Amino acid sequence: MRNSIAVVAGRIYKRLSKWLACGLIIFTSPLHAETLTDSALWTGGLFYLDKEKGLNYSAEYQVRLDDHMSSLSSHFLELMAYQKTTDNLVLNGGYRFTVRPDHVEHRIYMGGLWDMTKNFQPLVKEPDRFRAILQFGYQHDFNAEYDNRQMGSDSIRWVVIATQPAVKKVRPFLMAGILTTWNDAYSFGVDKIRLGGGFVLPVTANGRLRGQYIWEKSNFREPKKRTNILWLRYEVAMKK
Repeated sequence: MRNSIAVVAGRIYKRLSKWLACGLIIFTSPLHAETLTDSALWTGGLFYLDKEKGLNYSAEYQVRLDDHMSSLSSHFLELMAYQKTTDNLVLNGGYRFTVRPDHVEHRIYMGGLWDMTKNFQPLVKEPDRFRAILQFGYQHDFNAEYDNRQMGSDSIRWVVIATQPAVKKVRPFLMAGILTTWNDAYSFGVDKIRLGGGFVLPVTANGRLRGQYIWEKSNFREPKKRTNILWLRYEVAMKK
């Protein structure tokens, strides 16, 4: 029974790969040439404190470059707390302070991560099993910029991440997400669509490198644009 479930999980992962490839082809086709095209680099580091009981914490610093990776778009510090409620669900919330070339932004976030495939395989096979995780959350941005106006902005984020180890050390993953936003300039609607994939590679006993490609379509900001994003982050997890 467990082997059959693992086979089904592998098939789901392969289908997600095909759907992602088709989505990238469709959304990046000439039919959508009315938007601008850009490339960006996101890079930084994350420190995660994992405790046996109570809240876990993380701190992330990230630098983002746009205009084909030639100019500073922003850099931010984000502090996050995590609380495991069940075997499948982790709730999290935090604060982000972002510095842009002409203003600063503040963000409050509340959400969670739900492992939709937690019971597919026994716990002894936990490191090597197929995973499909739903990341969801609500965020409020203070002084966000839309159409050259600074205002508050509310968003709901949905991201699905599917992963299956390729070899013992490398864990590739696929992701797809949408960001729905509403503010004084725009009514409720889909602000961003993101599709992509990447890998997680252990480097040391406590550190790992995360590399990711994200294709992003931005609808609300003017002018609308498509962005090819390269994201590199070094992550350190410490147990207490």
